[in-house]
Amino acid sequence: MTGEQLLAHQYDFEDGWRIHDLAPYEPANEVSRATVFALANGDMGSRGAPESAPLDRPGVVGHHVNGLYDTPSGEILDREMINLPAWTPVQLAVNGETLDLTGASHYRRTLDMQHTLLKQYMHWTLPGGQTLAVESERLVSMARPHLAAIHWQIRSETDCAITMHSSVDAAITNRFADNHFSEINPFAEGARSQVHVTTVEPGYRAVVAADHTHSESAQWHGTSDLQRAVNTVTLHLRAHQPVTLVKWVAVYDSRFSTGDLETLAAHELDAAPSAGYETIRAEHVARWAALWKTSDVVIEGDPPAQIALRFCLFHLLANLPHSDQVSVSARGLQGQDYWGSIFWDFEIYVLPFYTYTQPAHARRSLKYRCVTLDGTRRKAHGLGFRGAYYAWQSQETGDETCALYVFTDPRTGQKLRSYFADEQIHISADIVYALWQYLQATGDWALMAECGLEIVCEVARFFVSRAAYNSDRDRYELLTVLGPDEYHERVDNNAYTNVLARFSLEVALKALETVLRQYPADFDRVVAKLALTDDEIAALRGFVARLYVPAPDPTNDLIPQFDGYFTLEDALLDVVRARLAHPDLHPGGPHGPYQSTQFIKQADVILLLYLLRHDYSSAVKQANWHYYEPRTAHDSSLSPMAYALVAADVGMTDWAYRYFLHTAMLDLLGTGPHWNLGVHTAALGGAWQTVVNGFCQIELRDDGVHLHADPVLPAHWQRVSFGFFWHGHYVRFDSDRQRTAFTAETGPVPLVYPGGCTALLPGHEFIFSEDKTQ
Repeated sequence: MTGEQLLAHQYDFEDGWRIHDLAPYEPANEVSRATVFALANGDMGSRGAPESAPLDRPGVVGHHVNGLYDTPSGEILDREMINLPAWTPVQLAVNGETLDLTGASHYRRTLDMQHTLLKQYMHWTLPGGQTLAVESERLVSMARPHLAAIHWQIRSETDCAITMHSSVDAAITNRFADNHFSEINPFAEGARSQVHVTTVEPGYRAVVAADHTHSESAQWHGTSDLQRAVNTVTLHLRAHQPVTLVKWVAVYDSRFSTGDLETLAAHELDAAPSAGYETIRAEHVARWAALWKTSDVVIEGDPPAQIALRFCLFHLLANLPHSDQVSVSARGLQGQDYWGSIFWDFEIYVLPFYTYTQPAHARRSLKYRCVTLDGTRRKAHGLGFRGAYYAWQSQETGDETCALYVFTDPRTGQKLRSYFADEQIHISADIVYALWQYLQATGDWALMAECGLEIVCEVARFFVSRAAYNSDRDRYELLTVLGPDEYHERVDNNAYTNVLARFSLEVALKALETVLRQYPADFDRVVAKLALTDDEIAALRGFVARLYVPAPDPTNDLIPQFDGYFTLEDALLDVVRARLAHPDLHPGGPHGPYQSTQFIKQADVILLLYLLRHDYSSAVKQANWHYYEPRTAHDSSLSPMAYALVAADVGMTDWAYRYFLHTAMLDLLGTGPHWNLGVHTAALGGAWQTVVNGFCQIELRDDGVHLHADPVLPAHWQRVSFGFFWHGHYVRFDSDRQRTAFTAETGPVPLVYPGGCTALLPGHEFIFSEDKTQ
């Protein structure tokens, strides 16, 4: 992927921080572009559609609060993160004639990722040939999580009367449900307006309120109807004399705020204009500067890669959770796809970025899995098992929100059984794996004592109760499961699942020992709460020893993805896809063409080889990469990064770079309505992992920072620089074609590198290369 290919999609980029949309405004393209230019602050998000975008076009205008879900019909497939009343709508009319972007003589949109601002430039040619120019700047404040603002500057080459209609409007669309509001109460007076809504189930309340200030004295008028509150003003522009207006927005909801919501919103709208737009903007920019200081990655020699990676980090930082009651959904606050639910995507693909660069937020996100533990117990118990079986799709409570019948046969209309909710059991092991990686990087055993020990013990109980004992082979097996490859359903002994399950049990045993030694009171509390006996702990050790783990074949180093995988038909991808009976039919399972072949949806064994990279030799990684890569469809955004990381691990830098670009540019270059209803947070995190853990060979372990090998930078990259936290100490990494340097801001920080180890002292640079250190 090259810069020219980005330009083909009519994007341009500037100084590594700004993405320009050069395409003329086209409503049909807004689903994609509204995702690219979306803003968020972890508490709420706003899709990046223009202020005049139509509200009745699905997937274009969206405003969301993290953790606010609703089930309007009682059907689980309608339960989603809601679209709140739209607060961006602003419509202009000049001398009584409405201005439409499709009739604009010029339109440009810019995403300033450094300052996290959406800027728009609009020009219209008036009947006399003069130009009316509007510059818009939008922010969703990172400093004041309930506040957003739109700053407008309007300039005309001739005297004219301009009328602005600014609204808060509940007549919006959603991804899955028709309507989430049981009550809508709009109100407008003067320059202020608000819409107070109540959701259907569970009855959350939310207030979206707006106020307006401007540089010229004028009279505002407020009107409202059943769904909308509108503020209107007419301004008399003098030629070449700009007028500025600010639309202030406050959003509060009953799940995360206490007190009267309307009063809270009013206080927010009193405070912001008093401070002034420049102050609000400066606070916001300063907060983002602090985030970028510890999170940015600099790539020299490859501008497209730099802008693409910053785009990934920008949207990840915009989703930093504001509470331990929430996490990061598969499509973030940038859209409603995948119901706004939390999947394993977060723990495996996104959390490492937070752990390295924003460890306090990483901790908060992991606590979400503690807060929702009771829901996982209910799920396990409902299926006849013990312990904790984490929801495939998790929302407020941790109860399963994934339906058993997700797909429909388009030929017959028959609902098709899917097995994400009840057989994709690796989700519980994934969370334990993520918790362990967090502990290695941070040393935060207090979190394990506080609530992590309960998680790992309950997950261990689940796997013991879920396993089947094979008496002929004297081993435990995990049967009828769905691995990361979702096209092969109900398989036995999926390698990824079995290995990660064993890993999670080993973590439980280590955690029990460590918490007993370091936090005996917490150990006693958890053991008493779970009624965990010495006999059960001993049984866990026996189970670990007998849990079957598919091993590489000694003759060819290949690991079977599941029992019988290598006996399936080895067909070409085009041949397999041509067998799909209908283009809208789910390709997996017994109705799809993949189940009987070796072609897989996404990385499965290859992901395992990265996550537990030290348990497998380079020969095993290479053999499996070369076998599975041509048999992988990459029909999931979770797939390319795994192939990139393993390729980097074994020195196949060109392949790693190819899959890195696939991952990093996925949302920038994505097409299609479903593909663009939110960012792909897993791909965003996977791009960062490919650079830091892959190309730069960095890993954080409990005994220090590990540089596994000399960095394997793509040939045209001149330099890579970034930072990370290890056990509370911040370390800078810098590598070019000749040298790799580490500098710790505080310390000492242990560093393990090929052939030796050292302690990084504060302020002292340590240089490593293949042939010397200094």
